[in-house]
Amino acid sequence: MALSSVPMVSMVSNKVSLSYRKTPLMIPETGINICPLTYNEYIPCHDASYIKELLPKLDFSKREELERHCTPPERRLFCLVPPPEDYKIPIRWPTSRDYVWRSNVNHTRLSEVKGGQNWVHEKDQLWWFPGGGTHFKHGASEYIERMGSWHTLSDGILLREVNRLLRSNGYFVYSAPPAYKKDKDFPLIWDQLTNLASGMCWKLIARKIQTAIWIKQDNQSCLQQNAEKKLIEICDPLEDSKPSWKTPLRNCIAINNALSGSEKLPPRPQRLSVYSESLSHIGINQEQFQSDTLYWHDQVRHYWRLMNADEKAVRNVMDMNAVYGGFAVALSTWPVWVMNIVPISTNNTLSAIYDRGLLGAFHDWCEQFSTYPRSYDLLHANHLFSHYKNRDDGCLLEDILLEMDRIVRPQGFIIIRDDDSILSRIREIASMYLWDVELHSLENVQKQMESVLICRKKFWAIRQ
Repeated sequence: MALSSVPMVSMVSNKVSLSYRKTPLMIPETGINICPLTYNEYIPCHDASYIKELLPKLDFSKREELERHCTPPERRLFCLVPPPEDYKIPIRWPTSRDYVWRSNVNHTRLSEVKGGQNWVHEKDQLWWFPGGGTHFKHGASEYIERMGSWHTLSDGILLREVNRLLRSNGYFVYSAPPAYKKDKDFPLIWDQLTNLASGMCWKLIARKIQTAIWIKQDNQSCLQQNAEKKLIEICDPLEDSKPSWKTPLRNCIAINNALSGSEKLPPRPQRLSVYSESLSHIGINQEQFQSDTLYWHDQVRHYWRLMNADEKAVRNVMDMNAVYGGFAVALSTWPVWVMNIVPISTNNTLSAIYDRGLLGAFHDWCEQFSTYPRSYDLLHANHLFSHYKNRDDGCLLEDILLEMDRIVRPQGFIIIRDDDSILSRIREIASMYLWDVELHSLENVQKQMESVLICRKKFWAIRQ
């Protein structure tokens, strides 16, 4: 089994101190302070101590205590999240699918707690994930039984959210006791579930062994008829075009319209090059779309040349301002996966990203991202900072850089393209974040030369 080599650990002059964001924001001469080692798993918008303060205001029936709750800027930590003691560069893909370094997972009793569930086992310096196990406390069957009843709660609002997410002719696969058991209250739950599904004009196409499968039919007349019968409520079409960011679940059904992007799409890999109807509604024509696709194929080649990185050194990638997903499409033949982020205050291109068969999400970079520290091997920020330069509510350039440092792994890469004034500021302070930085020039989409920063996070550590 080929494992990663262990690089030299960089010495740092940054002080170890639990530091909070202040206004005006100042960076110490010694560099940004490093959070104490106990914060090596810190996920800001899921801070248990802060959520505990909010508990009296949260609705437990809707499990609001499990949602994102970001602290206001004045209560944010402003220090670098350290790696755990004896952290190692992650094992490369595909070996990493089954093995991780034990020292990278700061939970020494993991195999003791989970080993009996065949989820993870200790193997020398590694955690081994054999597959076929479960990490649920009382086993998968108990969890599935509990989860099977959630879909009918609150008048079926969760199932209506599933309907919103599903494309026309998409499938909903339900594997839970109500689909096959006749005891307890399972038959009642099954009746409620089938009534909700038929109200949304879903068709049950299979019910075998322990699984039921519905297809979401593209049947607008059926939906209109069910709305007239008061079986469902039709959503306001204007609401459907807005980014679904921090919006409450709606107990209504959307009717397909010109903005819904309901066209039939080709299979992969042809789907990666599809021009989505949704783009035409925000003023992007097919020529612009094709030009963007070709451009990013060319840029990816240049990026890897400038990074001087082995193809297998990168697995987890985030495009922080993905636009139509062209960067991810250019990487589609590489052994990577890409999380495409559409900032909520830019054009709503997320539907076009999904039309291409890619993964994506909305986000506001004035807040931290909901992911574990050191999640990504490569971050790509194409004209992201200039989009936020007139904002100061916790999303200064320094704030966004701090979050980028948290979510990129040691020795991970950060590629930044932006206005020269912004790149100049990043070059000035990159060393304060313990990054190495190189300035290069590449063509932009208008075929003019523009500056590009290739940054790399140093491999550093602190001791308890």
